[in-house]
Amino acid sequence: MRVVRVFNNNVLLADDGTGAEVVLMGRGIGFQARPGDAVREDDVERTFVAGGSTTPEHIAALLEDIPPSDLDLAQRIVDEARAELGPHITAHVLMPLADHLSYALRRARAGTEIAYPLQWEVLHLYPREVAFARRCLAEVASATGVRLPDLEAVPLALHFVNAQLGGGDGGEMARTFEMTEAFAAALGIVRALHGCVLDEESLEVARFVTHLRYLFVRQARGEAVSGGGSGAALREAVRGEHPRAFDSAVAIAGLLRGRFGWGVGGEEEVYLALHVARLVEGAG
Repeated sequence: MRVVRVFNNNVLLADDGTGAEVVLMGRGIGFQARPGDAVREDDVERTFVAGGSTTPEHIAALLEDIPPSDLDLAQRIVDEARAELGPHITAHVLMPLADHLSYALRRARAGTEIAYPLQWEVLHLYPREVAFARRCLAEVASATGVRLPDLEAVPLALHFVNAQLGGGDGGEMARTFEMTEAFAAALGIVRALHGCVLDEESLEVARFVTHLRYLFVRQARGEAVSGGGSGAALREAVRGEHPRAFDSAVAIAGLLRGRFGWGVGGEEEVYLALHVARLVEGAG
């Protein structure tokens, strides 16, 4: 690895030899180092990966502000999240999560609480991430002696949800909020058009939300969403068998087109209609 930039005696930016840049932290690693020098790799204690709006400069600034013990705790949580939730929990999650966790601990020690938007939606739409986040709160209490408010499970869960969209930082978190609002609006369309009460903890709702999440993931990756023009026979068959569910699917597709400008076409409407039909059947 070669030094690209020295931030201070303990933090520098390096080329990892593959053309990718990483932020390295270690006691004295930047002392008398110059751009182009070989990195003293025995001095490397931590490696951080930039991404999105979390630039190397942002990471260097955060490292001056976040206590090492909070970084250690965040690293353990990221490792556990990857093992439990999946490989999409990458190294990009570490710094935004550590920043959030450290700030939440400072607020709790000062006796300050804040409210989070979309609390109800997050708690009901992402049960797997919320369950893991709640266990994280117990781990934080055990490690620090500070019991964070139960609602801190909401932002922690959103960090893990955001990772599925390829994001890890606060700037990209706005997209996760938009996604969550869209999920709630889609379920609202089903309730309104079918006059039913949905059990947000049911398997049918979980499947529906999972389908929408992967729709977002495909969009975030620039992959095509199923368009119209093919499968006309299947589309008409589903419309004939589930006319109201199909109307709901068309309304949800319109919602996604209107909010995000997506090309949600006929095939995707068929998938949505089948999910809506299951939702309504499950609601009794």
